[in-house]
Amino acid sequence: MYKKEFQTIFAYAKDKTDETEILLSAANSFSVKINEQNVESFNYADSKGIGVRIVKDGKVGYSYTEKFDDETFKLIVDEAIENAKYTEDDEVVIMENYPEITDNPNVYSESLDKVDVLDKIQLAQDLEKYAKEADKRVFNVPYAVYADGKSYSRIANSKGLDKEDTQNFAYAYVGALSAEKDDKRMGIEFHITRNFGEFDPKKMAEESVKKSTDLLNGKPAETGKYAVVFNNEMMATMLATFSGIFNAKSVQEGRSLLKGKIRQQIANEKVTIIDDGLHPNGFSTSAFDNEGYPTERTVLIENGVLRSFLHNTITARKDGVKSTGNGSRGYKGTLGISTSNFLIEAGEYKEADLFLKHNKTIEIVSLQGMHSGANAISGDFSLGAQGFLWEHGKRKHSLKPFTVSGNFLQMLNGVEAIADNFKFDMSSNGASSILINELNISG
Repeated sequence: MYKKEFQTIFAYAKDKTDETEILLSAANSFSVKINEQNVESFNYADSKGIGVRIVKDGKVGYSYTEKFDDETFKLIVDEAIENAKYTEDDEVVIMENYPEITDNPNVYSESLDKVDVLDKIQLAQDLEKYAKEADKRVFNVPYAVYADGKSYSRIANSKGLDKEDTQNFAYAYVGALSAEKDDKRMGIEFHITRNFGEFDPKKMAEESVKKSTDLLNGKPAETGKYAVVFNNEMMATMLATFSGIFNAKSVQEGRSLLKGKIRQQIANEKVTIIDDGLHPNGFSTSAFDNEGYPTERTVLIENGVLRSFLHNTITARKDGVKSTGNGSRGYKGTLGISTSNFLIEAGEYKEADLFLKHNKTIEIVSLQGMHSGANAISGDFSLGAQGFLWEHGKRKHSLKPFTVSGNFLQMLNGVEAIADNFKFDMSSNGASSILINELNISG
């Protein structure tokens, strides 16, 4: 696809630049939200753009357009050349014809693209309907949403690289608000898939309601130090919040607490953290990154030892290593680094067994304030939380909102046990429930 557009840009740039890279992205998205069985919002959007990255006299320039005609394509090449003149960064960019991987991952479902829009609306309506029917304490279902998307990307450079990729996915979520006396709590359940038949609106709705009603009538948490279990969803949230410490550019610029720690023991030996661009069940799976470099499974922490950072080709060259296939940019942006399917490996314990290891344990099932309450440079966090008190392996009661605080690296060192209930969130961060030996709790 878009062969003519690429040929036009390369032909015009050939004698004007030393190297040229073209990145094209095209996407469509759909979403529907239900309120009182009526469609509250219905969105369908298309987007398409093309960006160039050029190297001229050792300097890099970028430009992009969403207008597809020959004159505009020539204009963005000229703009990128002009922008390169004012580049102050000393990053060395060398484009190559990176190889293909042996087996391309299956990230596109034809059947998903054929689902009728009425079936999508019905799914969202069923989410709301079943949530309201599940418990008389449910007084509102503010979220009953279905959404899907399809994306196409193509990247090529003047060294002969030319790769393309098509992906799609669908997700749904339902949020139930329950109340008893003056206490009101929210519960949210989600599912993401490429198989529309996997959606079970009744099960999802009932789970969201259970999450909500279980939290009602909480008692104050007593301030102190506790063993803490983050459930799988919240552990994925914690992992995502501090993912930037593995970014090689942040490390090189001194903005990561992992600087200088390669090959050091920085976590409990039970902890293995991986970025897997080829994960068969991931939703950020692709054969190549936004430089066209092959993606891979990168072990960042292995049995507690820091083994690697996430690299694009520029940061890899600075460190004398190879890229990990985590180069990231949209057609509008400059090159950076991002995670793909970012996860902490599952353990062998059943979740219930985590609560047997201490007389008192606090289970965390909801976190707030991730942007304001977590410092990715120092690793310190102080976050609003909801959850439960457990005693001797039994859940005693829910807790009123409280604060959990600590340090991310100290937390990884304090891992005592990891469950086997691995789950990805909707942003391709994955984890199981994990027991931490001690964190600060403030009621």
